[in-house]
Amino acid sequence: MKCLLLASISLGAFGLASPASAQSQPAPNMSDADIVVTAQKRSERLQDVPVAISSVSGDTLKAANLTNITDIRFLAPSVQFAESNNVRGEGFAVRGVGTFAFADGTEQSVSVVVDGVVLGRPGMGTGDLSDIAQVDILRGPQGMLFGKGGSAGVVSITTRNPTPNFSAEGRVSYGTDNESKLNAIVNTPLTSNLALRMNGYLNHRDGFIDNVFTGQKLGGVTEGGFRGKLLYSPTDDLTVLLAGDWARHTSACCQSVIIGTVGAAPNTYVVSRLAAYNIVPSYTNDQTNVGGAVYENMTQWGSSLEINKSFGDYTLTSISAYRRWVLHDNTDTGFTDTPVFPVNGADERQQQLTQELRLASPKGGLVDYVTGLYYFNQNLKAAYPQQGQLALPAATTIFSRKAQPDIQTLNYAVFGQANINVTPKLTLIAGGRYTHDDITLVSYDRTLVSSSDAPFPGAPPLSFNKDTYPSNRKANNFSYRVGAQYKFSRAAMVYATNARGYKGPGIGLVSGYSLGQPLFSRPEIPTSYEIGLKSTWFNRKLVFNIDLFTTDIKDFQTQVATPFIFNGTNLAILQIANAGKVRTRGVEMDFSVRPTARLTIGGNAAYIDAKFADFPNGTCNYPTQPGCFLSTTIPGTSTTVPATRFFNTTGQVLPNSPKFTYSLTASYDAPLSDAMTGFIRGNYNYRSSVNFSANGDALTAQRGYGIAGGQIGVRSTDGRWSAAVFARNLFDTHFLASINNGGSYQNAQRTSAAIRTIGLVLDGKFGAH
Repeated sequence: MKCLLLASISLGAFGLASPASAQSQPAPNMSDADIVVTAQKRSERLQDVPVAISSVSGDTLKAANLTNITDIRFLAPSVQFAESNNVRGEGFAVRGVGTFAFADGTEQSVSVVVDGVVLGRPGMGTGDLSDIAQVDILRGPQGMLFGKGGSAGVVSITTRNPTPNFSAEGRVSYGTDNESKLNAIVNTPLTSNLALRMNGYLNHRDGFIDNVFTGQKLGGVTEGGFRGKLLYSPTDDLTVLLAGDWARHTSACCQSVIIGTVGAAPNTYVVSRLAAYNIVPSYTNDQTNVGGAVYENMTQWGSSLEINKSFGDYTLTSISAYRRWVLHDNTDTGFTDTPVFPVNGADERQQQLTQELRLASPKGGLVDYVTGLYYFNQNLKAAYPQQGQLALPAATTIFSRKAQPDIQTLNYAVFGQANINVTPKLTLIAGGRYTHDDITLVSYDRTLVSSSDAPFPGAPPLSFNKDTYPSNRKANNFSYRVGAQYKFSRAAMVYATNARGYKGPGIGLVSGYSLGQPLFSRPEIPTSYEIGLKSTWFNRKLVFNIDLFTTDIKDFQTQVATPFIFNGTNLAILQIANAGKVRTRGVEMDFSVRPTARLTIGGNAAYIDAKFADFPNGTCNYPTQPGCFLSTTIPGTSTTVPATRFFNTTGQVLPNSPKFTYSLTASYDAPLSDAMTGFIRGNYNYRSSVNFSANGDALTAQRGYGIAGGQIGVRSTDGRWSAAVFARNLFDTHFLASINNGGSYQNAQRTSAAIRTIGLVLDGKFGAH
């Protein structure tokens, strides 16, 4: 019986285009063909939209007990998430393409949008998923309709709006490592045309990395927050939605661990200090011995005002939003109990103001369209303290630097897309977006952390501002989308599109910047071709979608390390540069099938080949890596540097980009009595091998793996309550979030997703539902 239960739980996943698969009792006339998305800035059936979209309902996320937006990678095969030792270096990748850069002046290639508001920093989009209606992943260039960025794709999150009836929901769960989650939602009408919806959450999980030097558990997290929405509908043709939210995240994150040694003589200082504490480097090592502080504290809040006004069959929409984000973090990157590099952190304060105004015409005529204006204004002030002995023995000089940039970003655009309905079956698509970017380094001030410190090698104190040094870059761009779709019937549609996207110039500013180094990277320009089929069969019991694509990205923005040797230790200065070209090609498919009213099976898969098509000036991980060569001039510039080591990255697979991924899904309900129904749900996600380095270093590779999970439980027939046992990573599959080659040792990021988590979850609902 136990074996049968485990096999059932690990059977499949809650399908991507399958919100109904998460419902306890499927509606008899509801299917995946009825999913509604806003990929083209108006509500449309997913099956009618000529865009490759993965759509995950909030119920699906709850059923899988996933509460963080980064977990979407376990449900969407074309989406990956790059983790780092802090949120400033993290980000999503779609079809193998993301932003592999560690610079605050460079925006993400995959944009995160919440309720129509673009989030300006990657860390702002990695929080809790509370009271979510739907998450849509738009694959491929989306910079035309979705505001700033989106050159590789968009992760669009929609939260639930107030409804006119009273309801209340609560959820509590407890699992492995004291994983505790509380969530409460109250929806109440205030008057006949005014409704309020409030939700709050509190999550906690203990750490999973032992710091044997301090006795502290690292990797744990505590977070909480709330969101409120007030919906005013005075007339049938006017709605006003006011929203506000606040969230706080605190964690002992994110400390790497040593997983292996490199070279024939690996007895470096770091390795010897590990041995002093009996720590054995291995792929399953969960111990470290750092003496520096390890923490990541984030607070963010914001508000938005959305107004929808109808003028006959036309709809005018305005979305105004203001957001603030504050971050404090530190990681000991010296990997020892001595002060090699105990201070390596950030203090950041970001604020953004956005405004979108758009007009949507009625559908059904010869031409229908969406057109609008967009404005984005962001300011980021930061300080990056770094201090330590830099791999030298104890009781030597303390080196430090504290870079403090002030970056201002202005972006505005005019956009529009039209559908020309040539016949009831044939539609032509044409759209464009004109964008202006203005990015300014208002000031830069690099000081010492302590006045008694010595300057970092190659990074003496430096101060300049926009009036004393050229530190402004402007860019104009026209992006477009053209194509056609043909509807054989309501059940089948084919489409073909050509899209040119855009991501604005980035500031390649780093803590070790020197006057004369390139300060800006050029804009990132993708050109994509895509064909697809969307279909439903057998009276909508089977949904099958497939697409093929090829995308070339010119001037892909990526990170380059300029290595140098100091006292026999390999160090590097990081800077942002443009790869000549990146190319990603592949095929994606998803399906869901409902053989009976109580059984839903789904799946999705992607084969993606993402490579650097032209990137001769990549960097080596370490000086003796095969294929490294020396240069005294940075390729493509006149900048001379001593013994810089480069690697021809052309032809290498993009970092953290598996060629093959898939998910399988299953959900089955069984009536136990007139008042109670049993259910069993399962999920399985697989990704093939990846390399975390752009140069194909064998020591940063990870083999493929699969993760299974699911639920088994009971619920009331009326849906008022449910209780279930859940499992994530049921078979305790070990994998690493990232691997780095440090020259004499390998270090890696571990993640709680690689730990089997089993627990109990209880749900309750009151009022209308």
